[in-house]
Amino acid sequence: MNHNTRWPSAQYRQSRRTGLSLLEVLAVVTLMGIIALIAVPRLANSGDKPKANSCFTTKGMIEIQSELWLRNKGSAPDANLGNIMADTKYFPDGPATCPVDGSAYQLNRTTMQVNGHKHTDLLD
Repeated sequence: MNHNTRWPSAQYRQSRRTGLSLLEVLAVVTLMGIIALIAVPRLANSGDKPKANSCFTTKGMIEIQSELWLRNKGSAPDANLGNIMADTKYFPDGPATCPVDGSAYQLNRTTMQVNGHKHTDLLD
């Protein structure tokens, strides 16, 4: 009995295995699909939280600058912040708007706090 006819040679087995089987391709495609289902929604909403944090920072800056305005000028800035936003000493980059929705900030002249702009729904 010839040994070569019963078992394929190592060279034959090696040359036969040049591509991926259908099962291997399906496994890879399935894993990539699962990863995409997890990653895409997280990446799509990744810009909301930093924008909300930027809004909170801008609110704090407006409140601090408004306190300085009050101390230096003797009266609170306008509620629409038009006078203080126009002064490059207080806002050298020009008027600030909310990075989340582009709206203008409004100041409560009694409490010297910015009204609204909570954006808590974006921080979940």
